[in-house]
Amino acid sequence: MKKEYYLIIFLSLFYSVSCYSQYSISGYLNSKEKNKTVYLSLLKYNEENLISTNQILFSTQTDSTGYFEMKGKLLSDKNKLYRIHSNLDEKNSGLQLFDNGKNKNYHNFIFSNSDTIFFPNQNQEWFSHSQNSNKADGEWRKSLAYELELLESYNETKNMEAIQQVKKSYSKELKLYCTDSLKDPLVKLLAFSHLKNNISDLQKDYEKSPEFYSKMQNELKQQYFGASYYLQFQEELSNLSISSIKKSYQFHKKINYLLGVLALMLLTVVFVLFLKNKKQRKQVIINEVSTLTNQEEKIAKLICEGLSNKEIASTLFISSSTVKTHIRNLYSKLEISNRQQLIEKLKNHP
Repeated sequence: MKKEYYLIIFLSLFYSVSCYSQYSISGYLNSKEKNKTVYLSLLKYNEENLISTNQILFSTQTDSTGYFEMKGKLLSDKNKLYRIHSNLDEKNSGLQLFDNGKNKNYHNFIFSNSDTIFFPNQNQEWFSHSQNSNKADGEWRKSLAYELELLESYNETKNMEAIQQVKKSYSKELKLYCTDSLKDPLVKLLAFSHLKNNISDLQKDYEKSPEFYSKMQNELKQQYFGASYYLQFQEELSNLSISSIKKSYQFHKKINYLLGVLALMLLTVVFVLFLKNKKQRKQVIINEVSTLTNQEEKIAKLICEGLSNKEIASTLFISSSTVKTHIRNLYSKLEISNRQQLIEKLKNHP
């Protein structure tokens, strides 16, 4: 009896969970053509205006009243970006997106496996209104309205300088809105996609506020790690980071080159001054030596050869006192005070 009781509880829980995790997409398509095909596509975050066959998940056909319905349990439990659309011309085998500002044949929306969305009959307008239970989709609609408000001033501006200013303002205001008002990381990612398309230099913006992009990456990692949204954004950020590093490397390379040129110029100046100083010193020595008498020159030469006063006196056949007198005169004229200084001063003099 207990086993049957537990089995009933288990089946009840399983049934309630399975019923809860089921999506529903339905509505009306007001068209003269019957049995029109309606497609459901899964989009990457930067594919809002792109269409291809590999995006399509499911398709169904409208009945005689234009009603269509898709139900199941095969969508992701996480919020993702989807598109519902139907070709204007069924005879055309290709996929078509049409949007003239008033009417369009598609609708992009955020959705999960446990949500429902309904498109009521709106005369000739297809997918113009929707009733979506997904809260992130409602947040995205508000974000799109805010972006449109920011871009209106940009579209009305004609002056190039003013346009640049508006773009800066748009970037600043949208990032501030993302930080303060948006909670869902996918909605922030979609806002980034629009930011990327409406600012002139994403690289410059990234370098100016890297913390904004880093925070968005961390939020995506928490909810979409391993999923395409996170991997796409991570790749874009890696490219921006690599470009920034290359730019920094080129800048430092130029600085190092400039410093190298300046160092070479400085060494050249020092070397020229050294040669000039050496030449001047040599000229001073020449001038000083030119004042020496013949006997003083002989004594200076013998001192440089290492002879003592007694040996000099014997070599020149003069007294030791006379040698001392000549040496004192030598010291005075050459502005030195001992034999070592004399030797040092005259060692390179011929």
